[in-house]
Amino acid sequence: MARIERDTVSYFPHDAMASSGDTLTILQSRYGNDGYAVWFKLLEKLAATDKHYLDLRNPMRWQLLTAYLGINADTTVEILDLLVEIGAIDGDLWQAKVIWCQKLTDNLTSVYKNRRREIPLRPLVTNNNEITTSSTPITTRCKTQSKVEYSKEEDTIYIAWNNQNIINHQKLTPELSTAIKTALKDYSQEQIIKSIENYAEILNDTKYYFNYKWTLKDFLKRGLTKFLDRDIVVSNYLKGDRDGTDKKNSEESAKSKGGKGYRGGKYKQLIT
Repeated sequence: MARIERDTVSYFPHDAMASSGDTLTILQSRYGNDGYAVWFKLLEKLAATDKHYLDLRNPMRWQLLTAYLGINADTTVEILDLLVEIGAIDGDLWQAKVIWCQKLTDNLTSVYKNRRREIPLRPLVTNNNEITTSSTPITTRCKTQSKVEYSKEEDTIYIAWNNQNIINHQKLTPELSTAIKTALKDYSQEQIIKSIENYAEILNDTKYYFNYKWTLKDFLKRGLTKFLDRDIVVSNYLKGDRDGTDKKNSEESAKSKGGKGYRGGKYKQLIT
């Protein structure tokens, strides 16, 4: 009887510099070591699963995943939503409760080349709610997903953010669009972009003590107002020369990251 071939791997590349990448930087800043563990456990699960995707539409599979990751369901959803926001997993598939990481599969190209087999393709959810890798449109239970149109202002702000190389987003998602629209109710496009530039300046210059990296969504929610006025920002975050000033600043910076004992779960407001 012929052996059934499955598209799984027993290992995947783990870059020695992975900890300094955008995905782990933001996960660890919010969830500490839990963020690190969850990301690599998720990659392990994807690597060891046939076709390298996780179908979580079944409640029991969802419970098994949260148990495997070692975190509760709410925190799992938070982390997966965040991974979508930074482009680490596929957002359209996650809406259908399917997890797919294109970068992981791309990193396995040499494995499948050596096997002389086609590398698994991005899965699709069909009208019958079945998963396939054929070239059919991705759908939900009710209707085919349509292309989302974004305004010129949204695109301009999105591009301005990615140009600063803080935490780059692979695409403008509906969630990011909503955050930008909300900000545009109170501030002009020019004000938002200027605030982003001020924030990037503070992050990239060692004479300032503030070094916390937000995603665009979180910056618009927590940092936009704080970084509007460059003169005030420079005054607030410039490292002091006198004894004790730097210590105070470092304590404030630590608070912005959650402070002593910061763990996973729902994170608190980063800057008070």
